[in-house]
Amino acid sequence: MIRKWLAAALIACSFQAFSLQDTADLEASSSHYIRDDLFIFMHTGPGRNYRILGSIEAGTPITVLARDNDAEFTQITDNEGREGWVESRFVSNTMSQAEQLPIVSEKLAESQSALQTAQSENARLRQQLNDARQQVSKLTTTSEEQASEITRLTAKVDSANKDELVTWFTRGGMVAGVGILLGVMLTYLPKRKRRNSEWM
Repeated sequence: MIRKWLAAALIACSFQAFSLQDTADLEASSSHYIRDDLFIFMHTGPGRNYRILGSIEAGTPITVLARDNDAEFTQITDNEGREGWVESRFVSNTMSQAEQLPIVSEKLAESQSALQTAQSENARLRQQLNDARQQVSKLTTTSEEQASEITRLTAKVDSANKDELVTWFTRGGMVAGVGILLGVMLTYLPKRKRRNSEWM
């Protein structure tokens, strides 16, 4: 039993060498924890000379009751309802890793779900984009075919107009020629002599 307490004391002392940062003023609150990666002793008073009530593991949520700035000890109540004093430098207002893990895991799951949703939405939008591109390609092909058909029909109409114009000119020339020919023929026809009618 003595060896166990000595080992715990040695571990606590070893962590003191790495805890040189000053702890901010602690108000009475339950949003405090014993810092991770260590365990400390709880004393009956604000000092190491007071009787040890037990140890508190790292990450244990505690309620801060008071603080002795001179002795650098903080009065707390732990999760087992024990009330005592611990060194202030081992008290933190940062949530322990053990309690952060479920929250981080939940946030990670939410992030992964949001990522999957975003990926699904991205795939759907990509499919819509591909469909739209195919539709645009079809419409472009149809438009080009219609433009080609319009050009062909326009050329056909122009050719028909030219043919009809030539036909009308030909017919007009024929009519004019026949008229001239009739005029010439009428010129050479013998004229009838008028009869003189005498009344007796």
